[in-house]
Amino acid sequence: MTDDREVDRLLELALRGDRANLRVFLDEAIGHSADHPRHVLSDVIAPALGSLEAVSREDRATAAAIAIMLGSMRLATARVVERLAGWAASPNELGRRILIFSGSGGFEMLQAEIMAAELECDGHEVRFGGGGVPSDEILTSVGSWSPDVLLLFASCPTDIPGIRELIDTIRTTDACPELQIAVGGGVFARAPGLAEEIGADLWATDDPDLRASILDDPARRAVPEQRTVGQGKRASRAA
Repeated sequence: MTDDREVDRLLELALRGDRANLRVFLDEAIGHSADHPRHVLSDVIAPALGSLEAVSREDRATAAAIAIMLGSMRLATARVVERLAGWAASPNELGRRILIFSGSGGFEMLQAEIMAAELECDGHEVRFGGGGVPSDEILTSVGSWSPDVLLLFASCPTDIPGIRELIDTIRTTDACPELQIAVGGGVFARAPGLAEEIGADLWATDDPDLRASILDDPARRAVPEQRTVGQGKRASRAA
């Protein structure tokens, strides 16, 4: 459950770029966590990151202020992920092999890193590739590791054409027939139906639901009627 007071405090420190007090705040928040330090990651850092992403998207801050915010959030994420190292579960029989990439924007890369840490805590085997990786290299990684899930994060609309093309290529070449493709990030939350249209197998409006779906819906796949990649449906709508 999101702790609004802690989120507000984190936002205040991030907006000021107050790194010294940010470290103190995080250590206190982790120490006060009732059962698991991941609470700070999922209920404090993740919602704060969403709020800051909205500030950036709506041009409510200068480029310099946004850069300082992102620097603060990278510090916060790294500090909590480091503390989670001792809590990450060993991959279990229900765990899946998950490969994660994101767009090159700072917010989506951090969001993907948070998801990677949370999935490890859930008992999945995770490889996190970060952002800005070319599609052909993602395909190579899929072929060499044969993950159960390819999870792609995007917060910017400009990332969508590349994700569409990547999904289309994977499906057309049948390079990894059992692969489940999941998508997440702000752009999919803001555009209902977009994930279906580009042919994703799995998606959700928020990260907790997406994590649950990865565990609970391993057999779910996009159906032909759902996928519109290459079928010209956008053009027909515009007409």
